[in-house]
Amino acid sequence: MKQAEYFQIVKAIDEAHRQLARLTLDQSSGTSTKKGFSDIVPSYSIFLNKTVIDDLQAMAESESLPENRDMIERVYIACMDLTIEAENSSLSDMFRFYMEKGRMIVQGQKIPALEIVPWLQKQDDFELREEMRKEIGIFSRVILNPILLSILDTTIRTINDRSAYQGYIPYIEYKRRCSFEDWQDTFFQFLSDTDDLYFSRTRPWVEKQLGRSLEDLNRTHALRLLRINSFDKYFPKDSLVRPVQETFRWLGLDLDGQKDIIIHVDDDPSKNPNALCVPVELPGEIHVLLKPIGGLIDLEALLHEMGHAFFLAGFSADSPVEHRRLSRSSALDESIAFLFMQLIENPTWLRNVAKVGSADAEELSAIATTKRLLLIRRHIGKFLAEKEFFQNGTFKESGYYCKWLNRATGFNYEPDSYLIDMDQDFYSAEYVWAWAGADIIQRHLYAEFGNDWFQNPEAGNFLRRISLEGRKNSLTDVVSKFCDTILTMPAF
Repeated sequence: MKQAEYFQIVKAIDEAHRQLARLTLDQSSGTSTKKGFSDIVPSYSIFLNKTVIDDLQAMAESESLPENRDMIERVYIACMDLTIEAENSSLSDMFRFYMEKGRMIVQGQKIPALEIVPWLQKQDDFELREEMRKEIGIFSRVILNPILLSILDTTIRTINDRSAYQGYIPYIEYKRRCSFEDWQDTFFQFLSDTDDLYFSRTRPWVEKQLGRSLEDLNRTHALRLLRINSFDKYFPKDSLVRPVQETFRWLGLDLDGQKDIIIHVDDDPSKNPNALCVPVELPGEIHVLLKPIGGLIDLEALLHEMGHAFFLAGFSADSPVEHRRLSRSSALDESIAFLFMQLIENPTWLRNVAKVGSADAEELSAIATTKRLLLIRRHIGKFLAEKEFFQNGTFKESGYYCKWLNRATGFNYEPDSYLIDMDQDFYSAEYVWAWAGADIIQRHLYAEFGNDWFQNPEAGNFLRRISLEGRKNSLTDVVSKFCDTILTMPAF
């Protein structure tokens, strides 16, 4: 493949990602649009061509310089991923349609499918949550699961037909440069090491907040637990942005003057309730969207998405597209997001910035730490279930999901919801490693700048140095280069 053709492909990928970001922004903000994914990606024949994909692989294999080879491999992976998405585009648009139009009926009340999670997070009535569980099961079994099974089948067939990797796991291992067997061993050990601590903290928390034993509850009730609403008086909707603005201003990022980060925190009924960060230009135009429901959970979500924005806004505009748009892993992105989200666990931040009373700050810090442990274990359970699921290839079998999620969290999981809870590209493991990275970066910040590192401009400079090279470095490389350590699981 000639260099001119290669750069033409990179340019097309960059533009496709930009258009998809615009589409995501419109769909998530509730802007009326008739466009879907199938209106964008399939039009880019240049990077959907099997010959092009084969030529990129051959080009990468013939490249002797590791850095150049990595860049070509990123383009190859981007072509493959966009091809998979193009093959699934009609199914993805169909799935989005049913999620937008679907309604759950609980005691005569119609709850949109997209609003299920925030509805459960706010619902105090145990019986109503149980009714919702049944509705979710029917909706998943009859409507969503057939679509999701078709997406899985198309994804695996596309990987087998278009790439050199036969099977979903080998392709993702190549993409991540990892061994799932090694990850499995590490995750098994983490579950074993934290079992006693986890259950000794979680059982009394569950019984106090939900009035029932852990073993008697399923995921719909876990969502209510994780909202942690006992401290919501400190986090009213009308002052949601203030502690975030204050934190980033101390770190050297004035959000009022930083015109490339646009925050949308209105509660427009047509808005998607899922908080997210949408980078249209990298750097240059980054949107953070949140539909607040009130309380701590809004601040957690905003801190997380603003962590993404902080990282993305720090990219050098001179970096190649391969290091800005494309990555082999999202673990580094998520680590910076989790780093800021974990300020909820910092009593100093809670007192000084969020203005939480001292006793409440200590209590909230402890509960938030337990919540993080629960979420790490939950995502380990998801990874182990997904690994077994793809290894055995029995895609209509939900037993792996129920088994591993129960083992990891103690909650019961509904078999009908196994596909809707599955993460694309084993993203569950990305989250686990991101929490590990955030833990290491946080400990480094504590050691260098103290518990109030968030008030130190030098801490902001340290984080911007990580961001400057974009996604060039892996999370493993970052913790080695900037924290002088190796990537290990979080310590509790």
